[in-house]
Amino acid sequence: MIITILAIGSQGDVQPYLALAVGLKDAGYKVRFAANSNFAGLAASYGLEFFSIQLDSFEFTQNSKTQSWLDAESIPHLVLSTNRVIRPMLERIMEDVFAACQGSEAVIYHSYALPFVYHICKQLHIPCIPASLHPMPTRSYPAILSNMMRSPSKTLNLVTHLLVHQISWQVFLPVVRKHWNGNAHPPLIGPYWEHLKGPQPVLCGYSPSVLPVSEDLPKHVSITGYWFLDPHPNWQPDPALTEFLNSTPKPIYIGFGSMGNPAKNQDTANIILETIARTGVRAILSAGWSGLGADRPLPENIFLIKDTPHRWLFPQMAAIVHHGGAGTTGAALSAGVPSLIIPHFGDQYYWGRRVAELGVGPKPIVRKKLTVEKFANAISTALNDSAMKERASRLGATITAEDGVNQAVQIIQKYI
Repeated sequence: MIITILAIGSQGDVQPYLALAVGLKDAGYKVRFAANSNFAGLAASYGLEFFSIQLDSFEFTQNSKTQSWLDAESIPHLVLSTNRVIRPMLERIMEDVFAACQGSEAVIYHSYALPFVYHICKQLHIPCIPASLHPMPTRSYPAILSNMMRSPSKTLNLVTHLLVHQISWQVFLPVVRKHWNGNAHPPLIGPYWEHLKGPQPVLCGYSPSVLPVSEDLPKHVSITGYWFLDPHPNWQPDPALTEFLNSTPKPIYIGFGSMGNPAKNQDTANIILETIARTGVRAILSAGWSGLGADRPLPENIFLIKDTPHRWLFPQMAAIVHHGGAGTTGAALSAGVPSLIIPHFGDQYYWGRRVAELGVGPKPIVRKKLTVEKFANAISTALNDSAMKERASRLGATITAEDGVNQAVQIIQKYI
């Protein structure tokens, strides 16, 4: 049986789905992993068949139009920027995804980034399983991308989910209809509501200890726990990094993954370096896709890294400073140490507030409002608040015990 798993985005978006692919491969299935072209090497290192979606997500994040999209501050600006930046790429993406599904006996797909896969699978008569890093529509809390922490009523909560999903679907719909060329008529309403009807399972790759299971979710929607990818057995850390980690006190981690405008890196690096100097902490600084800190000599108490597995690195930190992407947030919370989130875009604002609400990290600091004083105070809180550290430790142990990949694999096996 060939199972195709489809994902797209930055490494934080793609890696949880790669973890699912590895879990299914280990369970004896033949797995085809389809994702952005720049993840071919990572997929191959785990022995997976790779199907390239011809979009390099690193190059995508570096152009000026994308940076304008990532800097959107209002919902109207975000919607307009999404249409301008995302829609021109969709036709090619859809062709690649359609080709990746050919010959599959089941498909698992990133249901928010690639919602049209639902209609492709219906056309090809292939069982499909939506998989999401965000919660499904519910009355319990607002849609994450609505940027609301809570609303006055359960009805309004549900409405925010409808609006967010429907606005997203309008970006895809013209390209979806062009692809079908009159042979099918994808509806005006997005497929998200069809997911709730079943009968196929819907997988949500986050922890119920971070976002509790909502009472109004159908039984076929499963909150499995996070999907973590363990380092490849042959991976070895840089000996210089190991030596730095073996010294005391424990360092903090600072990294923003695919986020960060290369044109503004000097300002960000200046804030980080001045804050580290003021607080006296030792730090691991991740250059990320924007090359943060890579353009200057760094003091001895800062170690610059490029690509190091979070699952190995994070538990060795005293605290973790990151952008708040869903995948990075899960890895940071599982490490059992406080997180400080510096949100840049999208769902990161929500995860930042949620981490603070759970009491496992200070209040988030929006990147555009980051100052040395705010940063230093937040780091001091993360390192010195004993109750916060205890809560973070307990939550990390709970998340680790959930084994989200195994839970998801069992649900997939039962269905197919």
